[in-house]
Amino acid sequence: MAKQQPRRPNQPAQTQRKTAPAPTRRAESRDNIFSSGSHDFIFGRQNFIFMGIGLGLVLLGLAAMAGGAMPDPNKWEPERIYSFRRITLAPILMVAGFVAIIFGIFKKNTQPTAIPSMPNDTPEA
Repeated sequence: MAKQQPRRPNQPAQTQRKTAPAPTRRAESRDNIFSSGSHDFIFGRQNFIFMGIGLGLVLLGLAAMAGGAMPDPNKWEPERIYSFRRITLAPILMVAGFVAIIFGIFKKNTQPTAIPSMPNDTPEA
C-alpha cells in the first residue's frame, strides 16, 4: 500500500472534479393490461360479447341450482332436491358459461379497435 501524503488544511482535496453527465431517461411505454402498443384494445367487441354470454350462462346455472327448501320439515321430498334442473341442467349451463368465457378470452381479435382520438379544433384551410 502506498503512503498517502498528508493534506494541508487550507488546500482542497481536489481542485476540479470531472463528473459524468446525468443519464438521460428513456421514455418508457405505458402499456397496461388494456392496451398494447398503439392504443389498441386487447379485447374486441366479439370478445366482450362472448364473455358476457358466458357470465350470463354461469349466473343462469347458479339460479337454476337455487331453492329446494322443503315446505314441511317433517316430510322428505327427493323430487325437490334431486330434480333434472338441479342435477343436470344447472351444471351443464355453468360449464357452458365457463367455456364461453374462456373462448372469449382466447379468441383472436381480428379487427383492431383503436381508441378514438379527440377531434382537431383547428379549422381546415
